Amino acid sequence: MNYKLKTSVIILSVLLTSGCSGTPNRTLSPPSDTQWVNVEVKNPSQYTKPFPLEVRYISHKCLKKRISGVDGSVITEPNYNVINVPLQQGANDLWKAKVAMTGGGACEWTLSAFNVGIEYIDATHLGKDLVPGTAVGATISFDDDASRNGQFTFSPGDLSLEPKYYPLIKTNKMVHAIDTLNLFGEEDFLQKRISSISKSLSVNYSPKIDESKIVRMVSPKEYKIGAFYKIIYPDGTVVSDGSTHPDIKKLEK
Repeated sequence: MNYKLKTSVIILSVLLTSGCSGTPNRTLSPPSDTQWVNVEVKNPSQYTKPFPLEVRYISHKCLKKRISGVDGSVITEPNYNVINVPLQQGANDLWKAKVAMTGGGACEWTLSAFNVGIEYIDATHLGKDLVPGTAVGATISFDDDASRNGQFTFSPGDLSLEPKYYPLIKTNKMVHAIDTLNLFGEEDFLQKRISSISKSLSVNYSPKIDESKIVRMVSPKEYKIGAFYKIIYPDGTVVSDGSTHPDIKKLEK
């Protein structure tokens, strides 16, 4: 699945050369004294599952060059190395994984950010024709590169997240023949920047899901000026003002 970390890497434009003679060596080799991030995810439902951690390492040694789309100049940038780290299921549906702060290797990879989150794996309990849709979660960053959009909130040391989500059924017959069951919250992906790293670090993600309140989004039959999604709330309120994300405040009154 493509989430934010992958997107941030893909949007980089045409590559010219690499500072490490051709394709950089992406092999990771964490040193014995590396610091570790211990990640725990509490799966909130039998119908959901944590997706593998999407981990992005950065190298300031093996650089790459690209052509600026603004003035055609050559820009030298760090290289990126995106990997998936599976979580292991333990007791009480608690899933765990470890991520090395220092990836090591020939390019001296260091941890830049990772995504953690959950997604529906079964949607039929809320509708026999539904299929699972998009995921929710959090992006945890560790450097200025990952948090450069300015939307990250700083957190000192260990991090504990307990976001609340609701089901969202999307109907868009122009794209999908079958309706999708998604999750949404006040923020679908939280953005946190770890500001202080000790010998070890813990990130605990314990989401809650309230399936007693289901929101529907129905796309217009055709794309044209003035045609918007209809957002239908559990109390029957319909909003069609150009919004593309439900207002969670309407559910928490």
